[in-house]
Amino acid sequence: KSIFKRAGLGFLLGIAVCNFIAICFGDGTMVSSALVEKVGCQRVALLLQTLLSGLCGALCMGGTLLYEAERLPLLLSTFIHCIICIVPYFLLSVLLHWTDGIGGAFILSGIQFAGFFIIWLIMYLLYKKQTKELNRMQKQIHDKQKTEEK
Repeated sequence: KSIFKRAGLGFLLGIAVCNFIAICFGDGTMVSSALVEKVGCQRVALLLQTLLSGLCGALCMGGTLLYEAERLPLLLSTFIHCIICIVPYFLLSVLLHWTDGIGGAFILSGIQFAGFFIIWLIMYLLYKKQTKELNRMQKQIHDKQKTEEK
């Protein structure tokens, strides 16, 4: 049930992010002219872009459930989620002509990968700090119990 909620939210967020990027960084149209040329109709191009960007968002948000699998290490969860997000985005950026060819798609994918690494590093450092604090608190409780036993 949770995966459907996240994927549904991700679908809507994927569409919203795609449209936001198109408005802010596009050439004044909602879809690339190369995509319109390829499919032959602006409406079909817009529909295709909307559905595929929604699917990409659904995959990214649905993939966040990996972090709740306690048996997976944080690094592995982050790496799998990274692949789940970057591979579809790479394919879409080429297919929908969001970049000037494969080189641009690789650059954007590299930026995304760097972002995932930074997020992983921040989370790792936070978890490490929390673990130290929990160990310190556990030691205090243990020492207090020993003192009370004497």
